[in-house]
Amino acid sequence: MATPPDYNLLAPLRALLEERNVTRAAARLHVSQPVMSVHLAKLRAHYADVLLVRRGNQHTLTPLAERLLAALPHVIAEMDQLLRLQSRFDPVTSTRTFTIAGVDYAVARIAPALSAAAARDAPNIRFEFPPVDTRLVNGFPDSLRTIDTVILPHGYLVDLPHIDLPLERWVCLIDGASGIAENPSADELLTRPWVQNLAAREGMNPARRQLQFRGIEISVAAVTPNFFVIPSLIVGTDRVAVVPAGLAAIAVTMHPRLRAVTPPLDLEPLHEAFWWLPDREHDAEHRWLRDLLARVAADVT
Repeated sequence: MATPPDYNLLAPLRALLEERNVTRAAARLHVSQPVMSVHLAKLRAHYADVLLVRRGNQHTLTPLAERLLAALPHVIAEMDQLLRLQSRFDPVTSTRTFTIAGVDYAVARIAPALSAAAARDAPNIRFEFPPVDTRLVNGFPDSLRTIDTVILPHGYLVDLPHIDLPLERWVCLIDGASGIAENPSADELLTRPWVQNLAAREGMNPARRQLQFRGIEISVAAVTPNFFVIPSLIVGTDRVAVVPAGLAAIAVTMHPRLRAVTPPLDLEPLHEAFWWLPDREHDAEHRWLRDLLARVAADVT
């Protein structure tokens, strides 16, 4: 009869594979090095694989270890979710941590209303805001199991439950000394170098996608995943960026020489939402979170 799996080895397994070092893995889990060595021996016996291979002064992962490392975040998130399930949820006493993924501007947009509501209703609740990276996007929808919700425009996800945020118009952000007119023509903007928030290999934001759909190609001079870095890449240049109007208003305040102008092209507004997996629908904690997010969405301008 096969030995039943020891689920207590999941945390040591993740620490060992991520740290690739017994001493660092032991320190990470606050156990002694001999204890971690015992965990590694048990894991090697269970998988019939050495998992860590010494190469000089370092360890590398075996092919099986690489596969395990890729799967572990999802498995551990599922177990955490299972252990957290409750029939009732008291936000006043809860110390739960909710994870909301989003790009920097999306998080900044909802943060004031979220912080105010949470401080009032759930003073001990914590929020974590990891960035929306390529791994998360490429892993949709399964990667949503590692978080509670994600803020993304419509189109990245479909046929999933969500709460819509208010629409936001796009504007062009330029340097006031760049020689671009107050009401620029399409040619005046499209012939300039552009700043984008996504590299070509990672896709396009909704505004860039609309331009491509119309057969319009632009010359990209700089790329940053952080919306709040975009203004600094435009100051003192002739570059152009299409950004949400709220971000442009912040940028102009921070850099008075910048200007926001209306795009000469009719772009559909930014339509973002909070998205989550259907299997969270009956989770009491997640129901509370969704009620909170619905109020936050109503307060966002």
